[in-house]
Parts: sequence; C-alpha cells; structure tokens
Amino acid sequence: MCGICGIVGNIDPSVIERMTLSLTHRGPDDGGVEIFPRHKLALGHRRLSVIDLSPLGRQPMANEDGTVWISFNGEIYNYRELKAKLDPARHQFASQTDTEVILHLYEERGVEAFKLLNGIFALAIYDSRRERLFLVRDHLGVKPLYYTETNGQLIFGSEIKAILASDSYTPEIDWQSAHDFFSFLYVPAPNTIFRGIRQLPPAHYLEYDLRSRQTVKLERYWDVAQWGGKPGDNEIELSAELRRLMTDAVQKQMVSDVPLGAFLSGGVDSNVIVGLMAKHSKKVKTFTVLFDEPDMTYYDEREEAQRVANKFSTEHHELTIDLSRPEEMLELIEYFDQPFGNTTFFLTSLLSRYTRESVTVALSGAGGDELFGGYPRYRAVQAMKYLRFVPRVAAKAALSALSGFQDDFNDRRLHRVRALLAGLDRDPARQYLKWVYYLDEERKAKLFGNRSIGKQDSARLLQSHLARMPREWDDGNRFSYLDVETFLPDNLLEYSDKMSMAWALELRVPYLDPRVVELAFRIPFSMKLNRAGSKTILRQTFADLIPAENLKAPKKGFNVPLGSWMRTKLDRYFDELLPGDYVRREGIFEYEYIQQLREEHRRGQRDNAYELFAILIFDTWYRKYITRTLPVKFGNSDLKLEMAAAKK
Repeated sequence: MCGICGIVGNIDPSVIERMTLSLTHRGPDDGGVEIFPRHKLALGHRRLSVIDLSPLGRQPMANEDGTVWISFNGEIYNYRELKAKLDPARHQFASQTDTEVILHLYEERGVEAFKLLNGIFALAIYDSRRERLFLVRDHLGVKPLYYTETNGQLIFGSEIKAILASDSYTPEIDWQSAHDFFSFLYVPAPNTIFRGIRQLPPAHYLEYDLRSRQTVKLERYWDVAQWGGKPGDNEIELSAELRRLMTDAVQKQMVSDVPLGAFLSGGVDSNVIVGLMAKHSKKVKTFTVLFDEPDMTYYDEREEAQRVANKFSTEHHELTIDLSRPEEMLELIEYFDQPFGNTTFFLTSLLSRYTRESVTVALSGAGGDELFGGYPRYRAVQAMKYLRFVPRVAAKAALSALSGFQDDFNDRRLHRVRALLAGLDRDPARQYLKWVYYLDEERKAKLFGNRSIGKQDSARLLQSHLARMPREWDDGNRFSYLDVETFLPDNLLEYSDKMSMAWALELRVPYLDPRVVELAFRIPFSMKLNRAGSKTILRQTFADLIPAENLKAPKKGFNVPLGSWMRTKLDRYFDELLPGDYVRREGIFEYEYIQQLREEHRRGQRDNAYELFAILIFDTWYRKYITRTLPVKFGNSDLKLEMAAAKK
C-alpha cells in the first residue's frame, strides 16, 4: 500500500520530489521518482512494503526495455493466477511483486487488463510507445486518486495534498461541492471541494494523450449494474456460492510478507472475516475498541468481540478509547484535505494507530452493511412504494405531534422517525436524501442566507445513479446499489483509507471483492432483510462461525457520542472559532441560524449534532486551506492569540 503522484508539463525535480514527500505517511519504507524529458512527465512513489520487501519492488517500475512504467498503490489478490496466464516467452520477471504483473498484463491486454485485476488499487501507467498516460482506480473505489488539468499540465496524486504541493494549482472553492457537503457530510465525487480538482470515479480509467496534452477518454470498465447477472431464486445455491467466494476472498487477502490482523467489532461482518481467517491461520491477531465513558456504553461491543476471540482463540488486543479531547477530530482534517463530517473517522484513526503497533495489514468488514441490508434505513426503503402515498397532511400532523418529544442523543430512533415523516416524497431520490442525509435544501438556504452557493439541488447526485439500474431489481437492491455508488466510496472508504494510511496501515476489505459484490446483487433483497432481521442470508450462511449470543445481538454501530459532545465539549468552539463578527465578515454562514441550531440542540428539541459538526469542520478546513489561519492546536486557552499569530 503506497502513495503515488505525477505531473505532466513540469520536469523540475524539486516539484515531483515535493509532491512525493507530501505522501510519506502513506509509504514510509521507501520512495522514488522518475523523470521522462521526452514527454515532460514526472512520476513519484512512496512505498509501504507488503509483498516482496526487497529493493526489487521499488517504484516507479519499468518493463524489461523501459518502454512502459508504472506507479502503483494497492494490492492485486489474483496476481499469481494472472502471472501464470502470461506468455512466458514475452516477459522476464525481476521481482515477485504484483506490480510487475500489472505491467506485463498491460503489455499483453492493454486497457482490457484493468477489469481483470482483483484487488484494491490506484495506478498510473506511462506507455512511451503509444505516448499515453493512464490513470486507473479499482472496481469499488477503495483506493483514491485525484487529478487536475490546469495551465497545460496534468497533475495527480493519491491525496489532494500532492497536487497542492506542486505549487501549480491555486486553491479555490467549488461552491456547489460545498453546498452538497452540507447534505451528505462528505464531498460527492467526482468533484472535490477544490474547483478544478476531480476524483477519478471507481472502476474508471483516464487516458491522457501526451502529445496533444489532453484527456482523450474517461471510461468505466466495470459496473455491477451491468455485470452482476440476473437475480437468483435458489437460496441454497446462492448461500453456497456466497460461502465459496467469501472464503476465497479472505484467503487471497491474507497473502502478505508482513504481520497481518483484523479489525473486530461485535457485528456479523467482522465476525465472519475473523472466522474465515482462522481457517487459514493458526493464530489470528484481532483488534477491538472499548468504551468506558458512561455516554459510550451503548456503543461498547467488548462482550460480543470477546466471544469471537474466544471461539477462534485469537491473539486479542483491546484499546480503551480516550475521548477526552474530541477537538482532535478537527485536527485530523490534515489527512482529508476536504471537509469531512462522519465522526466515525476519529475512532478509525485511533484504532488504526493502535493496530499499526502490532501489524502492517488488517482486514475489515467494510461493505457488509451496503451489500446485505445492514442499515436501519433499508426497512424504510422496503416500504417506500407505500409510504410515498401517505397524505402530506397526515405526515405533517404526525411530525408536529413529535415536536414535543426530546431527542435522546444516544439513540437516534426518534431522529429517524422524524426524518422519515419529513422525507415523504414521490421522487425516490429526494425521499432517500431526506431520510439518510442531513441539511436539506430548505435548511441550507437558511444556513447560507441570501448567498446561494449551490445552483443545483443535491438530489441530482442520487437521481443520476438510480436512473442506470436494471428494471428487474427490487427497491432494496436499487438503494443498496445507490449506497455502493455514493455512500460507500465517498464516505466509508474515504475515511477508512485516509485514517488507516495516516498511520501506514494497509486496510483490506474482503466483502468488496468484485465477485462477492456481483453475487450480492443477484440475491433478492428479501433474502437479506426480512422478519428474521437484517443480513439474514449472511447470518445463515456463516452461522457456524458466529457465537449464538452474537446472532441475537442488536446492531450498535461504531461512532462517537456526538449528540452529547455538541452540548458540552464541542459547543464552546462556536464561541471561540465562530463568533458573530467573524462569521459576518467571512460572509458564508448566517450567524443567527447557527445560533438557532445550537439552541435547538441544547434544549433537546432537535438533534442537530451532525449539522453543527459539519459547520465546525468546514470552517476548520476553510481556515487551513483558504485563509490559512488555522490555530496551531485546538483546545488551548490562548486560542485567539495563536489564530492572530497564524494570520501574521
């Protein structure tokens, strides 16, 4: 797992070296740059050694005659099978790496090679003979890749900071993306918060002509909506295939030349991963978090995790989370380069740092909820065809009746009911947006006042994906696909990558093996979510691996007590960082509406925790990247003096 970067149009060695150094946290073991004067191209690479730890795995890497080069971030799990199929008369291998397999596979298959890769990856291939540069991202978007075309240059990197380090791009806000952020709590791809910087979408490759200096193709090479096949109806056969594919995926993802372990919660997803790992390893290392604070007992899964650890005799590690400084969440903006509001990233960072002390690679259960109906919102989706015809008058009356009840900040069920009633709409995308996400168009208008920062409704981002789905899919799989296209890569995989790579930990995700994903969309949603509960087919398929008590345990989630924090530990930051004179001077937010959100939250009238956190994290990003007045350290008593010093 590594960091990659490159620039076309500038071969100043100091530029590519600066870009590469900005990604050192992603690859602390080694680094390399290559400059190609003929096409004014420079490639950079930072290496986290996992497969073939020898210097032979160093990148950027070339084929035998130096006509094709690659800078690669990721792991290819089927590289041995692919290598066996290559023509031995055409290739000479200098290493045991998957990187070299990609090079030679491209030589034989061209762009068709990309769809054959089973793994997590973002890569750049320079083909000097064809005078082309290819940027490629994996099927589900596990590994990120950003790029911009500016002033006749193409600049790209695993993180936006590499592009900024080139000094060839002047930061400028994309206000439509800022508008969308306040609905989703993340910036929806392919745009970013920076105008002109884009994220390569999952399962896409970009082809760049080095002669004309322009992109000639941006093409999708895989889409489960087209490749998944027809829905099945034989539950026994589907279950057997699920078992076979998950077993193979876990086994392939356990290949490593460095220590390996697994994130373990009390949930079914990680339980299955650990159980399958135990079949291929004498001693699996597992890592889980404990919550001792009173307001975190709802999220604590130590008993469930311990049952799994006992069942498989794992080498179990437990981390008691210290949540005394929640302002650390604001400091982690350094690794995202964009505003990001899902606070699970904080716990993932703490767990990744702790896990990295023992292993270099960890397997995660990410993707299980999206593929097998694990989220509570899918219950509402099942009833969507009926709910949209509930009279608006009745919904408003019910919503009004609930206004007298106070929100329980540790239990968001009342919040979900309110969202359900407020979101009833004949347009499925708009309805789902109100159910699942945060500030709607009406509330954003109040937050930004007369400044209309976004000209387009955020629902458009969901509508475009829904329009592509096969007609034979049921509503459950349609909205599961919507999450796989948006919520999964832009939210869950975003924080998983950034927070694990902040500590040079490689995170692997067996549920997102493309074969498993294709199968998941052939399983009728009624086999996933029904009266027996959520993830029914997953629980039944792997019942022998799951402790009986865990099968009955309710879903708890993995999050921080943001509701209570926003009334206590975090609330003061609005007075320190967002006083009235500052807010009015910057001219982005309506100060009075922020105060209204705070007051509603303090009184328990409405849980506005995530909306308020979005404002805090956006302002933190804005100070760091736009006005460059970010305080040295949050939580200091001399905060205002530090901010003033930063301005000077």
